Amino acid sequence: MPQSYRSTVITSCFIQFVSTLSLTFINAFITLFIFYDIGVGSLSQAAVWSGLSTFVAGSCLAIASPFWGYMTDRYGAKWMMVRVLITHSVTTALLSFAGSVEMVVVLRALRGFMGGTSIVAIAAIAQATPDEDMPKAMGYQHTAQLMGGIFGPIFGGLVAPLVGFRACFMISAVAIAFTIPLTLMLTWPEGQGKKAKKPSMGSLAGMERQFTAMFLVRASLNFLTPILPVYLRSTGIGEDQLTAYTGGIITIGNLALASSIPVMTRVTPRHRIPALMGVQSIVILAQGVVISLPSLLIFRISQMVVHSPVPPQLFSAATESRDDKGTAIGLMSSAKFFGGSLSPVISSTANLLVGLSFAFGCMSAISVAAALATWRLVRENGARSVDKELLLDVESD
Repeated sequence: MPQSYRSTVITSCFIQFVSTLSLTFINAFITLFIFYDIGVGSLSQAAVWSGLSTFVAGSCLAIASPFWGYMTDRYGAKWMMVRVLITHSVTTALLSFAGSVEMVVVLRALRGFMGGTSIVAIAAIAQATPDEDMPKAMGYQHTAQLMGGIFGPIFGGLVAPLVGFRACFMISAVAIAFTIPLTLMLTWPEGQGKKAKKPSMGSLAGMERQFTAMFLVRASLNFLTPILPVYLRSTGIGEDQLTAYTGGIITIGNLALASSIPVMTRVTPRHRIPALMGVQSIVILAQGVVISLPSLLIFRISQMVVHSPVPPQLFSAATESRDDKGTAIGLMSSAKFFGGSLSPVISSTANLLVGLSFAFGCMSAISVAAALATWRLVRENGARSVDKELLLDVESD
């Protein structure tokens, strides 16, 4: 990786890892905090409120992402990252004083509206990295984010029983704040000032296929969490072990995804993405047909491996040969957040209305749709590349 953009990639990935670890620190106990400290009627109701707050936060983040991507283009990544870290630190600290579930939802929604570190980090990488190295650089960023998301809940689960839920919010807030001086000291790409293009419907008009592909790709991955306890109980896992097994399987899957991204992104050409999504649809369907713990682990790890290069490649394709990289990143992040927020609702509803196998069948169908969407995108980009080469040949003549 050339020195010219190595520092930007390293800086973005490190801040991404630390901030994600601090933010996901609370994920291990947010449901229990709502149940025990705030005091709702039952643990099931607490789970519903926890899921609702996550959905609202993700939706708010999706809505606001294009704007914050544009602001990164205009004012530069450094000050946008500082702004995100300050707002996340403050809203996380305020959660320790929440006295109602409504306040939890409002604070998490506010944090979503104020944007995420991933938008700024990806925009910074896109601004500094040459197009030919973009997939690899995006892969590093996704790995850093995943690793932070893996270790954050683990640390939260270990610390919460020792100091209490409310103290954990303050610990998370302080950890986020500690990254602000580091952010100020490190080197970031400069903003474009008034030259930055404002997000508009015209911005999305040129990215419909990228947006649709990212939405479907993310939806095909993020569906398992709410129905995983139901799956495990059907395999004979006892009620007292469901939490441990659920956390363990999610962690194993995320580790497989994080470790696969750097290698798979490097060795997988973009035109292979539709085939990978097709393979994923078969693997998802198999998870719902063969109900057992060993098969779930095998199929889930396989799904993570084949899925791993797709999001970095899509982010890379969306930013190539564009001046408004931040806006493009914001739009793609919106698709990612919307897909990630909606798919758990689809899978849990399908399971409730029909059954577990039907839920996996629905998500397999979404993966097929993702394969078709990425195939159209790859074909379109290939045709555009040929036209560009022909134009260069004509100009050289």
